[in-house]
Amino acid sequence: MQLSFALDDRPFLPRVRDRLLVRLGPRRDGRRRDPVSQLVCSMLGSKTRDEVSRRVFRELRRRYPSWDGLGDASPRAILRVIWPVNLAEPKAGQLPQALRMIVACTGRLSLDHLADLDEEVAMQWLRRLPGVGSKIAAEVLNFSTLRKRAFVVDTQLLRLGGRLGLLPLDADYDAGYEQLMRQLPDAWDAEDLAELHRLMKLLGQTTCTAHTPSCGACPLRDLCPRCGV
Repeated sequence: MQLSFALDDRPFLPRVRDRLLVRLGPRRDGRRRDPVSQLVCSMLGSKTRDEVSRRVFRELRRRYPSWDGLGDASPRAILRVIWPVNLAEPKAGQLPQALRMIVACTGRLSLDHLADLDEEVAMQWLRRLPGVGSKIAAEVLNFSTLRKRAFVVDTQLLRLGGRLGLLPLDADYDAGYEQLMRQLPDAWDAEDLAELHRLMKLLGQTTCTAHTPSCGACPLRDLCPRCGV
């Protein structure tokens, strides 16, 4: 097995994906939110653990069955619901602002028009919204029913990308997105990118952790210059 790895001359990210698939198994999820719901979920999830942001998202959806109501709500009312997430106060202001801006630009609370745009143009459109950067924009495009070819780069992927030599160690979300998108095979579609994100994120959460990485147990150890294997 080690010999086959050593002779593998394919591009780097396909090798990473195949190693992680063997260790962690397929990570494809057919469930998709509409783009506006994904925007709300992603904004809540920034700098917050998934289990917390998902719980808050469900409660926010219960309070506001129509997102139009959330757009009309006051930051104070929203804060009473979303207080468990990190940065709750600024998010309570940014959420209704972003929804109102969508209505002002499109005439209705919908992001369906992004389906007809090139991925980079759609990314730029979303980044104009309050509280939306490259990570959230990519989540809206890739994880929602839009199914666009945008790679979600979060804190876990920035760390793994830096350790594997794919990114500078100080890369931010914007640089991480742009540089990793250039390294992905053109043949990979939106679901391939979503699966690679989930695989790398899981590795970062369980093995290649921030402070105590388990290099000896990592399926990428011989590919990683930090491990020295």
